[in-house]
Amino acid sequence: MSTPSAPASPLEALKAGFRRACVRRLVGDEAGAIDVLKNEIPKLVVGWAKTTSIDAAEKKGKLKEMFDDESGRADELATAFDLFAGRFEARVAELVKKELGDVCSRLEQIVDAMTGGKPLEPISLNEQSEVGTETEEAEDVQELDPPKGIGLRFDEIEEMIDSVLSED
Repeated sequence: MSTPSAPASPLEALKAGFRRACVRRLVGDEAGAIDVLKNEIPKLVVGWAKTTSIDAAEKKGKLKEMFDDESGRADELATAFDLFAGRFEARVAELVKKELGDVCSRLEQIVDAMTGGKPLEPISLNEQSEVGTETEEAEDVQELDPPKGIGLRFDEIEEMIDSVLSED
């Protein structure tokens, strides 16, 4: 992974840190997500808390709202990726199936010509994609894999916020 550029403010740094944890969790790196939450986020929360003049209860509410927002964004991105990947896979499978059908048809023509069937007719590159195509209905987009929708559940976030704010 490339090293991220330095965020403009402590709040942005905190958002970026939590986003990192969300991404790690979504890609299956549970240990990495926990590491970010335990080792990076508390320092970032303290850094942010020192720059704002709102009281502790408001800080806690703002942090919870921010964590919920970032977690929701990560879920939305994961869903979008799953949808894109499913559509991409379906399109590639359709193209591969068509090309394999063309190759099979051409091989059948070659075998027929070699076994005394009708003579082999040369085809141009432009005609190759048309030879041997069968009209089949495209795979229904509704049959694609549903998005994984892996939700983020960091049960310790509220406790962490309380402990960090109580240290101030």
